[in-house]
Amino acid sequence: MYVIDQLLKTVSSQLEMVQDMGEGLDQIIRWRNKPLSFVSMIIFVLVTYYIELWMVPLAIGLLLLYSHVAQRCGVKKKETWVRNNVNRAYYEVTRETEGESTGFSAKLDKMKTVFTTAEGIQKGLDFAASIGEKFGHIGQWKNQFVSAMCCVILISAGCLLYYVSPRYMIIVWGLNKFRKFYFQPNLVDNNEMVDLLSRIPSFPEIEQYRQIRSRGSGARPRSAAGSSRELNKAD
Repeated sequence: MYVIDQLLKTVSSQLEMVQDMGEGLDQIIRWRNKPLSFVSMIIFVLVTYYIELWMVPLAIGLLLLYSHVAQRCGVKKKETWVRNNVNRAYYEVTRETEGESTGFSAKLDKMKTVFTTAEGIQKGLDFAASIGEKFGHIGQWKNQFVSAMCCVILISAGCLLYYVSPRYMIIVWGLNKFRKFYFQPNLVDNNEMVDLLSRIPSFPEIEQYRQIRSRGSGARPRSAAGSSRELNKAD
């Protein structure tokens, strides 16, 4: 179980690293540092306009080749913030396991670790299953309005991509992001995909709705019977 807990902490630290990078990008988009945001916007437009699809695997391959050549030549690796944060959880768990105590307190800590790990795994699996069920319900037309809207959006996007290059659409989307937050820095950005999925129920939500509906339908006859009994007593 300590191995699972170690893996969970490693993944969580990597997710925190990605979250920090996202917060940094959010600071750039919101024009917290105007010169940096302006330069980033120009770089975004130029890279999106001139980049080709074949450049992406070529750049990754060159980076791997550079790493191999640097190791062969004995170039000393620089300690970076990314490398330190990725390995942070592993070393923390290793120190904890090396210096753990014995006795009742150690058993209690192990039980807490087991329950915490199981709870984290359950939440992750529930979230992944819920997302998959929501996408499946869109295809099964559980919500007629949302499924019809997705159908119209997908067909329109296909027609638009046939006539307009994707690079121009990405440039327009990025410039709209910079423009929106330049005039409204404190604007709360809305995630359309999350809003769309929130309108689609998962299997547990459908079951809860059925139970609530059955309770409501069962409460009405009892209330009607109770009122008739009161009327008979009054007579």
